[in-house]
Amino acid sequence: MTAAELSQDASGELVEHRDELTARAESYARGARAANTWSAYERQWRRFEMWCASVGDRALPADPLTVARFLADLAPVWRPATPADPSSAVVAGQVCQREGLRPGTLSGYLAAISVVHQTAQLDNPVQAEAVRRTITGIRRHPGVAPTRRRAAARREPLVEVLRLLRPEEVLADARDHALLLVGWKAALRTDDLARLQMADLHPSEQGLSVYLARSKTDQHGAGVTVGIAAPSSEAAVGEGSGESTLLDAGAAWTRWRDLLGSHGILEGPAWRGVDRYGRRPRASGLHRNSIAEIIKRRANAAGLEDADLWGGHSLRRGFATEAIAAGVPERDVQRHGRWRSRASMDPYIDAARTFDPTNPTHWLT
Repeated sequence: MTAAELSQDASGELVEHRDELTARAESYARGARAANTWSAYERQWRRFEMWCASVGDRALPADPLTVARFLADLAPVWRPATPADPSSAVVAGQVCQREGLRPGTLSGYLAAISVVHQTAQLDNPVQAEAVRRTITGIRRHPGVAPTRRRAAARREPLVEVLRLLRPEEVLADARDHALLLVGWKAALRTDDLARLQMADLHPSEQGLSVYLARSKTDQHGAGVTVGIAAPSSEAAVGEGSGESTLLDAGAAWTRWRDLLGSHGILEGPAWRGVDRYGRRPRASGLHRNSIAEIIKRRANAAGLEDADLWGGHSLRRGFATEAIAAGVPERDVQRHGRWRSRASMDPYIDAARTFDPTNPTHWLT
């Protein structure tokens, strides 16, 4: 083999190695966001591409006015009201002529467009003033309904829900009793609950330890252990001891774990479906949407006034609102709930203090 041929082979190997490293780097870069996020970006980008093709505009790189027009086309269309329009349909002198996407959904499209341009190392049209003003105007339109927050699972309504359960007799009730208490006292999101494995929960005399391998605020998987304290000995024998037992997350989990063990299940997902006869737990774990449905269904079964507003985030909201209302220092609530900042807790603090002793109207009665 000649020197030229050796050089060519070496060059080919270097190119192949470089391509392999490039592919590996791209794989790691993709891991910077969740798989669901990338799937959403891909769907949103495809829609933007198809829209650009339909109107004769270029998608990559996109002109800022193209993005602004795209937002306007997806947003609701309003027209001036006329005397023939019912008053209930009129908002600030306008009537919605065509339903469109909410500002939050439109922001998802902007994120997809932004990521594609940044990845291609092109100027980002989303940062242009024309786009910023367009999305701001859509958000500020009087017809944009405010975001409906999930109801907070406060202590009293949660006790109403739990009192209807028969965990000693019904398999699904034993599961839901433990699921509701662990989610509430550990301030968990539904995806946190869905990821929990049996090995992640450890009962002891002090209480129940819940290990979170990964969460929304821990995308790097550093992991954290959340402690749920056992009821005090005074609470267990004093007034209200029945509610104290009802709210014992460690005992509820131990009962559900032992039931799983009686069916030969010693590891795997902590929360599972139950067969149609209510006799055996299924092998697969519950999806976060199923957990949200369980929370909503149990609230409806208890006849709560705001049952329609209960859902996946109710347990986490309820923990924060109840703890702050009980006088727990905000820094302790923030640490236990793993909120990144004090500002992110403001909605819970406002709800907890609406009628607390600092409300000046107490002095006007």
